Amino acid sequence: MAHRRLAGQLLCVLLVLSIIALDCASLVSAAKKRPRSSSSGGAASPGSARSSSSANSNSGIPPAFLQQASTSPHGIIDLPNPQSFVQITSGARNYSSVVLLTAVKSGVSCQPCNTFAPVYETLAKSWKSKSRGSSKADVIFSLLEFKDGQDVFRQLQLSYAPVLLFFPPTSGPKARGSGQPIKYDFNRLGFEGPEVASFLSDNLGFAFPYVKPFPWSTVLSFFGSAGAIVASIILLAPKIAQARGQGVASIASAGSKLIWTALCLATIVVMTSGYMWNSIRGAPYLMMGPKGKPEYFAAGFQNQYGAETTIVGAFYALLAFSFVSLTVFVPAQRDPVRQRAGVYVWSVIFLATFSLLFAVFRIKNPSYPFRLFF
Repeated sequence: MAHRRLAGQLLCVLLVLSIIALDCASLVSAAKKRPRSSSSGGAASPGSARSSSSANSNSGIPPAFLQQASTSPHGIIDLPNPQSFVQITSGARNYSSVVLLTAVKSGVSCQPCNTFAPVYETLAKSWKSKSRGSSKADVIFSLLEFKDGQDVFRQLQLSYAPVLLFFPPTSGPKARGSGQPIKYDFNRLGFEGPEVASFLSDNLGFAFPYVKPFPWSTVLSFFGSAGAIVASIILLAPKIAQARGQGVASIASAGSKLIWTALCLATIVVMTSGYMWNSIRGAPYLMMGPKGKPEYFAAGFQNQYGAETTIVGAFYALLAFSFVSLTVFVPAQRDPVRQRAGVYVWSVIFLATFSLLFAVFRIKNPSYPFRLFF
């Protein structure tokens, strides 16, 4: 009995973790899909303007921008206004400037912007980490939100986003005439990192040091599937061994109660955490907030991130397992000391997890007045 009870507990844990891992893997894969931009247009060029900044003696990059790029976790400069856009793209420059015009934080529904945001961060981070000490031409990455640069969008006659512009140097050995911008064609080339890196390599004159992100979706899918298979083998092997010689129906029904219980609980946890909503809406896995910090929870009840689903699903799974432990596994303990300890431990886990769920709900709705521990 003790062996079967332990196998059942292990099966529940492995199956729940496997479902959550597969859920996370599918969300990561969905976030990497290549949508098509809803609009297209020819390359636009900004009006000429004078640069009022002093150039750095080595790179020509204004010191303020150079400092911000070095302190940013991804090496991206957030342009606060149209003047900063003019400053970083106009005048005499012996560096290349890559500017992304987007609408992630502008209160505009722009799924292509959300999809391309992590790709752009990966590109900038790859350059920041791989180009230190390099003698190659200097490149600076920047970003202008629609809410901060509406005048720039109007000047460039843009009614869509995202728009990726490459400004070549106007002085030095890499200079290209007037330094007019070259627009990346999302409709033709797509939203993936390797295509953008190839575009930058062609215009920079050397191979852009792009580092592909770690394939979390593949790893999570593998471990999720492996966990489900191992859990099934652990539970079914003893049952099948006992049922040998009693017919196919007896073997098929061996251990079915625990399997269906775990599968039903795992399905309920995944669906109540918002997995279906993310699959239908194609929500991004996470977004970058102010100062480059990742945001895992979207404010309000009409928005949600994939990471939020994974975290809330883990909370629900822990709540479900702690409740099952208190009602099924703990009463089955014959040792009074272990039984009492199990009550204390699982009660604390249940209440602490429920407190964290309250805290997440307050992030979604700051006016919610209740809390438990946190």
